Amino acid sequence: MKKIGIIGLGNMGEALLKALLMSGIRNEDILFHEIKPDRAQSIEKIYSIKNTKDARVLVENTDYIILAIKPQDARHTILEVAPFIDDKKVIISIMAGIRMSDIISLAGKPIKIVRAMPNICAMVGSAATGISANSEVEKDELRDAVDIFSCLGNVIEVGEELMDAVTALGGSGPAFFLFFLEAMIEAGVKLGIPREKSKIMSLQVVKGTIKMLEEVGLHPSIMREMVTSPGGTTIAGITHLEKKAFKGNIIAAVEKAAKRAGELSSWL
Repeated sequence: MKKIGIIGLGNMGEALLKALLMSGIRNEDILFHEIKPDRAQSIEKIYSIKNTKDARVLVENTDYIILAIKPQDARHTILEVAPFIDDKKVIISIMAGIRMSDIISLAGKPIKIVRAMPNICAMVGSAATGISANSEVEKDELRDAVDIFSCLGNVIEVGEELMDAVTALGGSGPAFFLFFLEAMIEAGVKLGIPREKSKIMSLQVVKGTIKMLEEVGLHPSIMREMVTSPGGTTIAGITHLEKKAFKGNIIAAVEKAAKRAGELSSWL
């Protein structure tokens, strides 16, 4: 059984830990390293997983080392663990914007690296995760990494040049969508629907739309045309959105997020 180490037990680290345990991986095959004593104690108590107070112990006793830390913590963490990484170990980074070349530069030697970018929906097992690996990673090792993140939801393999785009679309995407959902709820309230009922209706609109897209296999444009009757209510609203460059603004927001993702390496 391959052993997995997780460095950093924030929300994403915990979501990953929980998903791995639920998938059937044994407690004794997972170690974690968390520098916040209260947080570490809580995780140990809830999941019966050992916290290694020394990151070296974690690296030496695991095969896959997941860096579930913030980009600003990358330099310190990589310099701390690099001396103990050999050609049998695989580093899996979920740090936004930190490139494989950045990690190799800090490590000072060629190492096996997988980059993965799950999103907040990992907390309910419905993440969209983009994943990429360098040439040092063997096919079976990449397959293992895909299996790890499949516990969180869907996994999409991409080239590393697309990871900033994945970060924007998958990582920031839920926030953009929630912004739209907030507006839908507020619109219902403005039209006189009680807030809680407006929320229920808006959520069901989203759930039903996604279910239909998945089960019927429609393209969003085709489904939109199905509810856009000539001279009807929908086209009146869509015409207004188009005047405000709704699509263009969404695209621009994703582009801005991708650009910012690429700038995060400046933390190094």
